Amino acid sequence: MTGSAVTPPRVAAPSGATPPAVPAALSGARLHPLLRVLPLGVLGCLALAALTLLAPSAPTYDPWSWIIWGREILHLDLNTVDGPSWKPLPVMFTTVFSIFGGAAPTLWVLVARAGAFLGVLMAFRLGRRLGGVPGGAAAAAGLLLAPWYIRNNALGNSEGLQVAFALAALDRHLEDRRRAAFGMALGLALLRPEAWPFVGLYGAWLAWTRRDAIWLVAAGFVSLPILWLLPEQLGSGDWLRASHRAQQPVGNSAAFSDNPVVEVLKEGAVMITPPVWAGLALMLAFGVYKRDRRIGLIALAVAAWVLLVALMTANGYSGNQRYLIVPIAIVIVLAGAGVGKAAELLVTSRSALALGALTAAAAALFALPSIHKLKPVLHGTSYQAHLVDELGGVVRDAGGAARLRACGPAYTGAYLVPAVAWQLRVHTHDVGISGVHAPAVVFRVRTTSRTHPVPPLGPLTSAHTATATSKWRVVTACR
Repeated sequence: MTGSAVTPPRVAAPSGATPPAVPAALSGARLHPLLRVLPLGVLGCLALAALTLLAPSAPTYDPWSWIIWGREILHLDLNTVDGPSWKPLPVMFTTVFSIFGGAAPTLWVLVARAGAFLGVLMAFRLGRRLGGVPGGAAAAAGLLLAPWYIRNNALGNSEGLQVAFALAALDRHLEDRRRAAFGMALGLALLRPEAWPFVGLYGAWLAWTRRDAIWLVAAGFVSLPILWLLPEQLGSGDWLRASHRAQQPVGNSAAFSDNPVVEVLKEGAVMITPPVWAGLALMLAFGVYKRDRRIGLIALAVAAWVLLVALMTANGYSGNQRYLIVPIAIVIVLAGAGVGKAAELLVTSRSALALGALTAAAAALFALPSIHKLKPVLHGTSYQAHLVDELGGVVRDAGGAARLRACGPAYTGAYLVPAVAWQLRVHTHDVGISGVHAPAVVFRVRTTSRTHPVPPLGPLTSAHTATATSKWRVVTACR
């Protein structure tokens, strides 16, 4: 039978043996194609974000400043003397949104919340890649219901977008799409300066190993300082105004503690629930056992980010808990993957019912510790939204923006300055928070439901009340 093909006989599996197909099933290799198509995922996240706008919705301090700066750029009148640190990516959006006038705040909140949902979607995708469908479900549920994630994204902060970019960069790297990973990392670097060292190292490695990416890396490296520093120079005359502003901590910043490094580590630990700690331990143990360098490198990057924030806080920067959201989100994904890996060892059936039960159990395990914390978070964000929603009507009832501007400088509570500036169509720098002197217009406000109204009226104590609500009172000498 020379020259003929011989097919080797198949060896039959022992009677009653179950083929080892469970890991493949758990890995979600046949997941619905919709979850693999990023544009459809983005559209879905936008749709979910749009639904959230049916409830009271308004941005908080930092987003209001980005919205104002967008309007000022559109009118070639940028002023960044006061306000939070500059962030290039949000202002790119808000500059375009300013074309739509009064809809700009709503459009930004829509983008910020869509970014938050996209972060959850990427948590599922990356958790599934590392630990199967149960791992993805646990990661997504843990992130979606984390009180700190809900609070920041409900108020229009950029943390959801940060998480989406960070997780997308990791996902693209693991897919061996290195240039796409660098592009996602650049998006993160346009939102958080702490990402710069990581983007720099990754870009240098990418340029060294992939010579066809040199121009992409070079363009990215050049764009970062231009987009971060040049607008500050144009708007305030200080190239490093954002850095100087970040060294003026307010409120309950960890920078005011006796040991800022320890305080930052404590704040990070508080963000992690017991099931996440357990899942993280499982994933790290699996990485060591399988000698999976990917897990070790991701964990090392997380630790480096947290340590960087801690050291910056010890050197005078405001150590806000928000700065830890990106590394803690990655911790949740690793922990979810650890639970998924454990599920692979426990499941002996390939049935869809078993997979569904494990997935639901993993999601519930990560979601339940956060459920009881959601009520006060939702109450606080709802109050803030109602507060800002009222402000436009308050300005109209008090005579309108033009009339109030003519009555003198405006004053209000510290965290409502940009919201008042937006309604009066003035620079943030033109609204004060203390030292009221006549003539003036005071937007006296309860910044939370349990606080006393601020600021003090000073010489306007007996002045005319132009209008008042349960939250606002506008006092002016004008009649």
